[in-house]
Order: sequence, then C-alpha cells, then structure tokens
Amino acid sequence: MIVLIVLIALALAALVVVNQINRKQMEEQARRMQQRKLKLQADAIVDVVNCLEQTIPNRMMAKYINDESIVLLEQILKLETGSTTHIENSIRNALMRSEELANAKNYPSTSYQKDSDAQITHTQEQLSEAMILLRHICAQGKFSDAELEVFTNELSWGFLMVSVTSFISQGLKFSNLQDRFSAKNYYQKAQNLLMESMLPDPRRMRMIKELSEIIEGSRASMSYDLMPERALTD
Repeated sequence: MIVLIVLIALALAALVVVNQINRKQMEEQARRMQQRKLKLQADAIVDVVNCLEQTIPNRMMAKYINDESIVLLEQILKLETGSTTHIENSIRNALMRSEELANAKNYPSTSYQKDSDAQITHTQEQLSEAMILLRHICAQGKFSDAELEVFTNELSWGFLMVSVTSFISQGLKFSNLQDRFSAKNYYQKAQNLLMESMLPDPRRMRMIKELSEIIEGSRASMSYDLMPERALTD
C-alpha cells in the first residue's frame, strides 16, 4: 500500500514537472512568435521609409514612420530574455536615422522616376502603405490633421508622378533614339494618366499642356520644375 502511494505521489510530481516544463516552453514559443511578428512589422516599416527617402522630397513623413519602427524595436527589446546588444544597436541606429530625417527637411536628390513596371508597382504599394501608417500615427495625436492633409496631398501627387515621370522618361529615351512612334506612345500614356486623375494640383494641367506640345513637336522636353528627372535622360 505504501509503495502504491509513493508511486502515485511520484507520478503526480512528474506530471507537475512536465506541466511546468510544457508551460515554460509554450511561453517561450509565444514570446519568440511575438518577437518575430514585431520584427516583420519593423522591417516592413523600414522598407516604407527607404522608399520615401528615395521618392518623396518631404523628409518628415519618413521621420514619423521611422519613429514607429523604434516603438516596435523597444517592444522587441522588452520581450528579449537573452543578449540585447543587437536590438539596442538597432534602436540606436533608428534613433539616429529619425534625427537625420528631422534635420534634413527636403532632399532634392529624390526621384519619382522608376526603371521598370515592377519598380513602379512596388513604389506605389509602398506609398499606399505610407498613407495608412501616417493616418494611424495622426490618430495617435503625434502630428496634426493639417500636417496629415499636407502629407496626403504629397503622397497622392507622388503616387501619380511615379507612373507619369517614368513614362515620360521612356518617351525621352525613344525620342533620343529618333523613334517618334514609341516616344509618342509613352507620352500619351503619361498624359492619359494625368487627364484621368482628379488631383487639383495646378502642376497637373501644366504637365498635360506641355505633353501635348511635346507630342505635337513644338517642345523637346518638360519644364525642369515639373520634372527635374528629365536631366537624367536628356
């Protein structure tokens, strides 16, 4: 009888130990999964920031979005149970990047022009994601509705210009090759996008007019203030 009681006690003790081990393993697995989820979100935000840096002149949009990656990295840091050096370095680098973006204001080196349909599509997807992120950040009270309106207008214009300037650039390349038929086709693609757009930006009508002049042959290229990128292909 005593032996049976001992065996039962040992079995119960073993079950308790196994349950504790399983619970700890499940907690560890949940922690790692949460870290991976946050890391994917942070990486996606960095991709958006990279796109904005290359495409949109206004740096503050990229700065606000980059700040969100810092928030996610800090959450990852709180979940870490091992060495935190690599996470702390990532946070430090992200903080430096936000500071640089805040001080840079406008970069003249950005370009809407992309070299392929895949790049156009990817850039426009990233600009759409930036719009979603900025609305979320504004809802948190981190910047004003007036700023959001400015950012929205710039992103909407940038979204349109990514396709328009890329088509115009292709048109310029074919013009330089004396292939007027192909050049006209790309110019008309760009003009159609501008005409279909409902954006109230006055630059849109100017671009439509200048593209008509290019197609007619009375103008060689777009005005520099409308498309600085043309210098890359002239």
